[in-house]
Amino acid sequence: MKAISRAVSLSLISVAVLAACGGGSDSTPAAPGGPRSVSISFDMIANGVAAKCGTPITGLGSKSSTVDLQNASFYVSNINFVDAAGNLTPVTLASNDWQYDKVALINFNDGSSTACGGKAQASNAVITGTVPAGNYVGIQYEIGVPESLNHTDYASAPKPLNVQSMAWSWTSGRKFMLLEVNPVGGVIVTRTNNTTNPPTVTSSTQASWYTHLGATGCTSDATKGTYACTNANRMLVRLNSFNPDTQKITLDLNAMYNNVDLSSDTAGAPGCMSGKTDTECQGIFSNMKIDLNTGAPATAGIQSVFIARAK
Repeated sequence: MKAISRAVSLSLISVAVLAACGGGSDSTPAAPGGPRSVSISFDMIANGVAAKCGTPITGLGSKSSTVDLQNASFYVSNINFVDAAGNLTPVTLASNDWQYDKVALINFNDGSSTACGGKAQASNAVITGTVPAGNYVGIQYEIGVPESLNHTDYASAPKPLNVQSMAWSWTSGRKFMLLEVNPVGGVIVTRTNNTTNPPTVTSSTQASWYTHLGATGCTSDATKGTYACTNANRMLVRLNSFNPDTQKITLDLNAMYNNVDLSSDTAGAPGCMSGKTDTECQGIFSNMKIDLNTGAPATAGIQSVFIARAK
């Protein structure tokens, strides 16, 4: 689709002011008319270069681990452009295999390496839609699936809500983000059994360190067929100075795994699967600016997991 009119000058506002993103340029106002087409591109980097299947990624986390990418997908929903007064204007998404209603799926796993599956897969790094004509200075979106769409049967759901790997059976919902890496040497899993005297410690090695973001504390009402979750765990993203004609939104793996040890696991599910008592989730949720205890967006701090960069 053609890029949004230069009249729709898009800087993406962030709870964070991302100076490194640069400012969006002012453009000539558009002539009055109907909705403007918009195309928002995504990519993923580590150490400033593209992170992808089949290419070892060095220097991640607190132990500077070298890893192979295994999976990298996430749902983007509730996309709004922001004007200078802070008003939100929803983006209407186009209907295609990667977008439905208010949610889109970004998938960087092309299956091109053994770690990523070893079999070619379709990938997607663009969200398309329309927005009313106007001057906008920002964008806001969530990493997650809206509650009204989250707790549905993936097997009968429309694309892209029908992706089995994104289904999360233990919450009858979906993984909002599926990010998995295989560190060289594996992940040392240590568990302490405090029921013995003295406590016993066991150790094993597993291949992957998982980051699965999703709603937790979910219960259902069988009579109504509804779900309620204590921890929504949807990541709110606001970026500054983004022009879709010249920039893209980037998932920075160095920021995602900042101060996170990818070589070990000491509690809870392997890696971080959004459990609020999982010690491995403390760093991940801190970096995503989600309150681990409540599942709400953090009230302090600046997220740098998603940034804006030149195309």
